[in-house]
Amino acid sequence: MTRFTVTKEDRKTNARCGRLKTKHFVVQTPNFMPVATQATVKTQSPADLKKIGVQIIICNTYHLMLRPSSSVINRLGGLHHFMNWERAILTDSGGFQAYSLTDLRKITDEGIEFSSHLDGSRHFLSPEIAVTVQEELKPDIAMCLDFFSSYPTEFLEARIAVERTVNWATRSLEVKKKSPYLA
Repeated sequence: MTRFTVTKEDRKTNARCGRLKTKHFVVQTPNFMPVATQATVKTQSPADLKKIGVQIIICNTYHLMLRPSSSVINRLGGLHHFMNWERAILTDSGGFQAYSLTDLRKITDEGIEFSSHLDGSRHFLSPEIAVTVQEELKPDIAMCLDFFSSYPTEFLEARIAVERTVNWATRSLEVKKKSPYLA
C-alpha cells in the first residue's frame, strides 16, 4: 500500500517535504521523475539511474498499451521485471496523448478514441480501460485518465475539462475498488 508522510512544512508558504512509501521503494518528495515513455529512459540504464539517485520513474500507459502491450508486460512479470527496475514506478493514464495527439484522437465523455501514431489502427481508452491496462503493467502508482485544455483557454473549455476529469476519476475509482492489484 502506498502511504505519504509529511516530514517538513514551511509555515509561511505551506510548502512541504514528505516520504512516499510504495511497494517497491520509499520516495523522498519533492522528487524529479525521469520519463520512461516506452519503459526505458532514453540513453540511461537502470544502473545509471540508480547511480544518480533516481527514486521513481514515470511510464506511459498509452504507448505501452500499443507496444509491446500491457498483456505482454504482464506475462513478463510487470514493468519492474520488464525494465529491471526495483524502485518506484508511476504510470500516467494516457491523458496527455489526448492533448498532444490532437489530430489522431476523438474525445467523448466515454473516453478517447485514438488512431495509433505507429500504424493508424484504432484504439479506445476509457477510464475503466486505463485502470485495467495499468493493472496489467503493475506500477506502484497508477493515474486516472484525465483530460485537460491548452493554455490559454476559455472558461467554458476549462470547466468541461475539469468536469470530464472528475467524472473519469470517479469511474476509475469504481474499477480500482474492485481490483485486487490496485486496491
